[in-house]
Amino acid sequence: MNGQTADPAGARPWLVLVAALIVATLIAYVGPMGLALTLALPMVAARDPALIEGAFNLIIFGALIIAALVAARLTGGRIMAGLAPVLAMPAGVAAGLGGVGMALVLSGLAGVVQPGGGAPFSVAAFAGGTLVMLFQTGAEEVYFRGWLQPVLQRSWGVWPGILATAGVFALVHFASAIRDPQALPVLILAGLWFGVLASRSRGLVLPIAAHFGWNWGEGLLWGAAPNPGVGNFGSLYDYDLAGSVLWGGGPDGLDTSLSSLFALAALIAVCVLAPGLARTAARTAV
Repeated sequence: MNGQTADPAGARPWLVLVAALIVATLIAYVGPMGLALTLALPMVAARDPALIEGAFNLIIFGALIIAALVAARLTGGRIMAGLAPVLAMPAGVAAGLGGVGMALVLSGLAGVVQPGGGAPFSVAAFAGGTLVMLFQTGAEEVYFRGWLQPVLQRSWGVWPGILATAGVFALVHFASAIRDPQALPVLILAGLWFGVLASRSRGLVLPIAAHFGWNWGEGLLWGAAPNPGVGNFGSLYDYDLAGSVLWGGGPDGLDTSLSSLFALAALIAVCVLAPGLARTAARTAV
């Protein structure tokens, strides 16, 4: 495309933004509600909760991918893929693990991290949870950074597109689970980080890997989400956060913590001040 080519979505970026917010929120809200209702059924309650949650996640986030593909067709664009350089995946996962690890250390220094009660560990559930989490984070990145962000960037420019997409990303997560408003800044910074990674590397490998690394580290490695306790897929360790909500001691854990704000701000600063790192990582397999 050259600079004279009309952008089918250029005249209606706000409509695209609002539609993206509504569709993703409906998918994200209906899914957990349906899961809760299903788990309450007597015929389902006796079954493995991890298996049921995994099936629901595949349906919910599969629907998000389909929505992204349909939306890309309607807005005259395509999904930004950039999936060829698979060796960039370890760099993104390491960044995500490092970020959530930094957040936990800061919360620990604030005195809110403590060992949890643990839960029975199942290798099968843990492995299944890892695959489900990879699919979940991949679907979110396909929708937000693969479809929505490029559409908004074509209309408004690179940084406005990143910022607007991060705002929608945060609002969808906020609306789909009743959260403390203090979670919004953390979610916005997370969306900004993933957006910068996608824009700098011109692909989805790094944002998917970083998103997965953070979520996997928080939930399946350290057991810090949900807070307190562990999820249906279990975790290698179990750490709870109790005390000041400012440092993650509330039910939303790190999502409302200053620890995550500082960690994400540091990660964004690295990407912005050293943009060549993201591009180099994305070219490692080329």
